[in-house]
Amino acid sequence: MRRSFLVEKFSIMKKEQNKLQNNVKYFLLDHPKIKFIYDNLGYFLCMIISAFIFAYGFRAFTARVSDPVSMHLISGGASGISQVVVRIVSLFRSENNPELDKTLQSILYFVINVPIILFAWFKIGKKFTFYTLVNVAFVSIFIDIIPEDFCTIIDFGTDVIARALFAGILTGIHSSLAFVIGASTGGVDVIAMYIADKKSTSTGKFSLFINVVTIFTYIFFTVIDYVIYPNKADGANGTNDAAKAAITSVITMGLYTTIYSFTSSKILDVIYKKNHKTQLQIITSNKDLPLILIHSFPHAATKLEGKGAYSDKELTVIYMVVSSGEVKNVVAVSKKNDKNCFISATNLEAVYGRFYIKPHN
Repeated sequence: MRRSFLVEKFSIMKKEQNKLQNNVKYFLLDHPKIKFIYDNLGYFLCMIISAFIFAYGFRAFTARVSDPVSMHLISGGASGISQVVVRIVSLFRSENNPELDKTLQSILYFVINVPIILFAWFKIGKKFTFYTLVNVAFVSIFIDIIPEDFCTIIDFGTDVIARALFAGILTGIHSSLAFVIGASTGGVDVIAMYIADKKSTSTGKFSLFINVVTIFTYIFFTVIDYVIYPNKADGANGTNDAAKAAITSVITMGLYTTIYSFTSSKILDVIYKKNHKTQLQIITSNKDLPLILIHSFPHAATKLEGKGAYSDKELTVIYMVVSSGEVKNVVAVSKKNDKNCFISATNLEAVYGRFYIKPHN
């Protein structure tokens, strides 16, 4: 009796929920401006959170204002390129100016992204470009306005490995949040995503390659700066010995930065799976399953006729390549239509040929 009552109550609640959802849906259709805000507010907030995560990681772990330049990690992407430009600018003055460097870093981050944003507008998509621009703008703002005291809440002291790992994790999350909603963090991430989509392979390794080039360029110009102006070394007092120690520190931090870049690229590849491919081999007795699958997913499939070695029954073997994020759905559809089907999955390094990837808006 009680079970019947609970089932009936649940059914009523379900109907009320569906009714409420339909009312919201129809209301939004009748009010396009509110619908636009409703559809995009979540994306906008996600971009702001992503921007803050990176800016905080950059200010707190990558390049703290309170640390000498020789103790800075080298960021990747547009922020890393802006660090390089700041080091080049530093060659034209004989004294350190951390506050000026911080402001210049903020401005350069935005300026470097402008041509890349234009590239994204014409080559990738307008919605993608808009949210990328939002992310870039807020990163630029946060880098300049986050208080220094806030950046010392988590202080790893002289543990550079911990700094590199934590900065890499935050940068990876920063990029992943943007990529998951169909945007990017600007800079080389736009180029990396464009190349990865064209080559149908992972995004992280392209970002890693560009970041490594940035690291070595940064080290080169920083070493030149200390050679020309030994007094810029922390506590140098004009001595060459302190400058040599600072140069050694810069090179050492460059090596630690490879840990940072590797960590961020791996976090990105773990969370963002659009360009990860999986080959599924599905063995089924349902001859209609191949048609069901190709009508349920935007991918083709190959079918072979087989026979069970034990049962001696006629079977169909389906080969299908899908994005890693689609695997669970393919398995669910397959099991729904043949609960006894056998499925094996193999992760692929790359796919060559025609493979559908949903374009960015």
